Amino acid sequence: MTLLNSGPSRADGVLEARQATVEDSPLWDGFVENHPEGRFCHLWGFRNALEQAYGYGCLYLKFCLGGQLVGIFPSILLRRKGWLISQPFNEYGGPLTLGLTPDHCRQLTALLLQAAGEAHCRAIEIRGGIGCEEAAAAAGWKQQHLHSYALLELGDPDHLWRKTINYEVRKNVNRARKAGLESEVRRGVAAIEDPFYDLYLISMKRLGVPPHSKRYFETLAAGITDRLVACWVRQNGRPVAILLGATTGRRIHIFIIASLPEVWALRPADLAHWELIQWACGQGLRIFDFGSARYSGQIQYKKKWGVTFKDYSFYLVGAPEIADKLKIESVKTSSRSMSVMADLWRWAVPIPVTRILGPAIRKFLTK
Repeated sequence: MTLLNSGPSRADGVLEARQATVEDSPLWDGFVENHPEGRFCHLWGFRNALEQAYGYGCLYLKFCLGGQLVGIFPSILLRRKGWLISQPFNEYGGPLTLGLTPDHCRQLTALLLQAAGEAHCRAIEIRGGIGCEEAAAAAGWKQQHLHSYALLELGDPDHLWRKTINYEVRKNVNRARKAGLESEVRRGVAAIEDPFYDLYLISMKRLGVPPHSKRYFETLAAGITDRLVACWVRQNGRPVAILLGATTGRRIHIFIIASLPEVWALRPADLAHWELIQWACGQGLRIFDFGSARYSGQIQYKKKWGVTFKDYSFYLVGAPEIADKLKIESVKTSSRSMSVMADLWRWAVPIPVTRILGPAIRKFLTK
């Protein structure tokens, strides 16, 4: 176990960092569950999915003050670029910390850069960085605002139905119910049983986006267990839409909606969202995280649920002498080249081929 020191080891304010091991996973996950900004991509089980489904090398650090855990940092080693990335395939990454002073934040930055250097990486890319704003005030951090993410505060379902969500949502949910659509909330492995992956492939092809492998979802379900939650919507017993999310603490974060185009007019996605919102309220959860809001269609859809939009950024951390030369490189999905690639994927690649090629491309994009 590697111990990184920012100065003489004392319990009076010197931050220490260690590479976390599997023996640390219960304490690690407990920290994530109790942190107000913890998401499933911070959990140890997400590391299992990255390693087993994609073969990523991971560097997970825990930060302690006087033997007390005060922070964590999950990341992968992207060797082709020489960077640490926290976290791939997700809007939320970066360190989670509690109770750090400005001096501790400076120490944290030094420890992150030291760990990156020992891993032969020259910079650290943080996707989201929600909860690490204090650390990002230290020298060597560069921020690039990208878009927003959408949060709905939960409470009394009846109040949400009557006062928060708008008339269009209520109308669509009622339409789905009158059409005979039925819903069911599932957890753990049951959330991604067949035909989830087939619906997912159809949806990703429609979006022109390379899919994850089936193994990614299987290892994720095995890693985070009942924290994985889905609302299944059926028509005459056949699954036609599945909304997939994960819980941490008092939050549920939605990250995949898969549905059949032929039933869109019946509004199964609205029904799935509402049923999962009601379920979350019943579980005592306080935040329904709709995830990123990048495009006008996404923004308008999430607005009607009465959400609050928050800023979302990438951060880049480098040594002071090279920080100004580093460039944040996010995939610009609206660019001409990406639009052409999406159209080719959408119209020229058969679904059986997307199942094979998609994960390899997805790993290269680390998106």
